[in-house]
Amino acid sequence: MKRINTHAIFPLLALFILILALSQQMFSVFPIGKVLNPFSGAVQNEDDRALDATALSLGNMGLSGQVDVYFDKRKVPHIFASSTDDLFFAQGYVTAALRLWQMDFLSYASAGRLSEIFKDGYVNYDRNQRRIGMLSAAKSSLALIEKDPETFRVVSAYTKGVNAYIKKLNYRTRPFEYKLLDYDPEPWTNLKTVLLMKYVANMLSGYEEDFNMSNLMLTLGEEKFNKLFPDYTDHTAPMMPAHRQLALQQAPHIRQPAYLDYSFFSSGTVVPKSDYNPQYGSNTWAVSGKKTKSGYPILCSDPHLALTLPSIWVEMQLSAPGINAYGISIPGTPALLIGFNQNVAWGISNGADDVKDWYKLKVTDDYTKYELDGKWQDLHYAIEEIKRRGEQTVKDTIYQTVFGPVVSDKHFSEWQPDRVNYALKWELHHPSNEFRTFIKLIRATNYTDYKEAISQYSCPSLNFVFASKDNDIAANHQGKLLIKQPGEGRFIYDANTVSELTAKYIPADSLPGVLNPACNFVFSANQRPASPDYPYYYNGYYRENRAQRIRDLLERDSAFDVKKMEAMQLDNTNNFALQALPIILAKLDKNKLSSDQQQLLSRLSTWKGTYNLDDVNARLFERWWKNIRDYTWDELKGYTFSTRVPDDYILMDLIEKEPDAVYFDKQGTSARENAGEIINAAFVAAVKEYKESPARWGDVNKVNVMHMTKLPAFSRPDLPSAGFPEAINAVSANWGPSWRMIVELGPKPVAYGIFAGGQSGSLGSRHYDEFVDDWNKGQYYPITFLLSAAEGKQVQSAYWKLK
Repeated sequence: MKRINTHAIFPLLALFILILALSQQMFSVFPIGKVLNPFSGAVQNEDDRALDATALSLGNMGLSGQVDVYFDKRKVPHIFASSTDDLFFAQGYVTAALRLWQMDFLSYASAGRLSEIFKDGYVNYDRNQRRIGMLSAAKSSLALIEKDPETFRVVSAYTKGVNAYIKKLNYRTRPFEYKLLDYDPEPWTNLKTVLLMKYVANMLSGYEEDFNMSNLMLTLGEEKFNKLFPDYTDHTAPMMPAHRQLALQQAPHIRQPAYLDYSFFSSGTVVPKSDYNPQYGSNTWAVSGKKTKSGYPILCSDPHLALTLPSIWVEMQLSAPGINAYGISIPGTPALLIGFNQNVAWGISNGADDVKDWYKLKVTDDYTKYELDGKWQDLHYAIEEIKRRGEQTVKDTIYQTVFGPVVSDKHFSEWQPDRVNYALKWELHHPSNEFRTFIKLIRATNYTDYKEAISQYSCPSLNFVFASKDNDIAANHQGKLLIKQPGEGRFIYDANTVSELTAKYIPADSLPGVLNPACNFVFSANQRPASPDYPYYYNGYYRENRAQRIRDLLERDSAFDVKKMEAMQLDNTNNFALQALPIILAKLDKNKLSSDQQQLLSRLSTWKGTYNLDDVNARLFERWWKNIRDYTWDELKGYTFSTRVPDDYILMDLIEKEPDAVYFDKQGTSARENAGEIINAAFVAAVKEYKESPARWGDVNKVNVMHMTKLPAFSRPDLPSAGFPEAINAVSANWGPSWRMIVELGPKPVAYGIFAGGQSGSLGSRHYDEFVDDWNKGQYYPITFLLSAAEGKQVQSAYWKLK
């Protein structure tokens, strides 16, 4: 466990000074004297007394009644209140006590205010955040929330609780990061809470490929584009069974938009690497009691997000009249995003829909007009003030169209130079109230309550998976999805050809969903939510590999229990490798290999596709497949205007069905290669690379659980780990299963869970990262779900009384 202590403080400060001296630091003001002060500086952040207090009384908070907070041995707070106002006040207070700096910092980052903390280097980041509409979207959503009495009351109570904690702080007791960065915590606001939900929406819905796809359609033409980048393949495992009504009986042929030519869009544009991760997703599934040993349903959920310290999640139980729920929340937001109560359990995964579009504009030189459907319209603008630490405020003019903001213009092109004079249309911009869903979910008692809770959920689109002790199970793809024609949304739009501006959405009762299917299980792993015969066209960035593996494992067994579900969540098998390996082995000419190469091939041929810690075949397969991909798509990878190559399933099908396809002809050679020759050359090169570095998967698959400042001293880097991004245990270098939860419903829920971090955000706390090693080993903790406050007295390791 990594923690700051008095024995390490001086070497640690020396490390900070070295970092600051030798690198481009995040901050330029480092108050050494204050931080070194033994009475109020960093040493005081080792103090866990509050989390260890067996009887801490906190008064004068203006509560209507007493709130009891029982911390179990893992420092999970179990909050018992006599009213909902007091409950959410206490949730805000306790969360701030555990994670104040983290939630505050993320609110600054979301709003585009980092220049107020760091002296240099963040003005362009802040300008971009304002220009993509993060702050304005949060403000418009807050205005909507203020019209909903229940949500507004909950959010306001939460804010009051956070501020009650902030008021009790002094320099000695404030989180260490405030001391290091030398700034003061400011009062919490409802806007900050909304900004954190917009931060999540940005993370999950910010990815798009409009520029990539426009370039590729323009360069490849319709026929090749549809062959290499189709909406569907034969390898989908949709969340919703086949829809037998109207419509699209097969994947639609995507036509090149009439306006998309070289006069409209230059294919020579360099597309920069996106800051967004399209693999942020999750696994979540539920089985009915007909497939369990106990006869009760089991729900599993593991969201795949950034692995950070402090963790993105804080774990807790919330109890008040009509509420008794356990789960995880994002610090700075009320209620629980994933969790369970005595009657129901729910999990979520990223819907992965494309809800972000770009419109190319024709604007006047003075930015007063833009052309819309052949007519000149006023280009409205707003002036944003970006405050800078120790510097003059920057005033930034942001232009607005009917579609949305102009993110890059001739006055600000540094951040996205390829998108000058393009307007951004994004579902995130529309006012929404996501809190309503989760406030109602923690109260839900059955399927009807669940459906009502998710009915108005908007952005980002999510897959909700549900189970109740009544043995109902369900999965729903929820969010606002535009009605589109095939191909719409995949390419840049021409603002001058848009005549219909009124947004029409897929009706809520027609969104993909399933209730109590005949197979007795439901699942979501960021795959397509529906089959090609679904009556509405939609597009996005879906992943099919994990979904196929989950479906296969759920189909095989009819006697699940918690242990089997743990094994499923920790499954390290790459389903694609299982399918692809026999195909490429069949195309390989073994006679052209050396004895050394044949020996490695013999071992690989019996491999079961597992990316276990000690596996010695996974890395060889990865090198081999990467070379096959690079050799096949060498002409595409040479394009500066695109960062995309076809999906691996497309390549696998080409190898099997069209081994003589032109794509296998390697660039720069006189001969015309086929799939077999590419596969042979790729294997020979892979063996050479394989021998040059460690063979064991855990030696190359290192997980980095990083502090938000990226300082290694505050982080847990280079952890050898099992798993693979396309396995159910989707572990990557800096993201993965950020929370694993298994809940078996029944007379009393039986649940297990773990996240990659610790409950405390304090760098000096014993509870800062105490779960990380167990998480990495695939261990689970029994969840203590209390039915009453009286039970809290039996399990407490600390107790707070709020009055």
